[in-house]
Amino acid sequence: MKLLVFSDSHGWLENARNVLRRICGRMDMVCHLGDYDSDAEELQKEFPTLPFHVVQGNNDFYTTAPQKKMVRAGGKAILLTHGHKQRVHWNPDSIAYWAEEQGADVVLFGHTHVPFWDGRGRVTLFNPGSISMPRDGRPPTFGILTIEDGRMEGAVMEVCDAETFRRRER
Repeated sequence: MKLLVFSDSHGWLENARNVLRRICGRMDMVCHLGDYDSDAEELQKEFPTLPFHVVQGNNDFYTTAPQKKMVRAGGKAILLTHGHKQRVHWNPDSIAYWAEEQGADVVLFGHTHVPFWDGRGRVTLFNPGSISMPRDGRPPTFGILTIEDGRMEGAVMEVCDAETFRRRER
């Protein structure tokens, strides 16, 4: 099971489109973690064979997308949220405790525009960064969450140009 994870597209869809064109056939679903959830609706129309799961971010107004969403994939409970309500800028512990209370195995979140992976706790934390507006001085990023034989692995991928991307080293 492979999940393509985007966050913080902010109306700039070129990178997301290029990624989807290259790898959509190898993904089982797409998760968009907010800040322009309408971008996910547009992408879903362009790539109708992929199921999309979307949550709203702090810059999503007049939306019907939920603030959080639990999906099951590969036998795991995956909690999607933007992260601003869990104060992810200040301390990852708050979202970890919150996700544990929700019964999640992994929580996918955005908001900071900086990639983050921590699989050491009871709940795995995964932030794919921003597909359009990174804040750490590096290229835009997205995530791939692989669930196989009960194990989860998150890969943060850097967008190099319209045709290539590479795995970002932790």
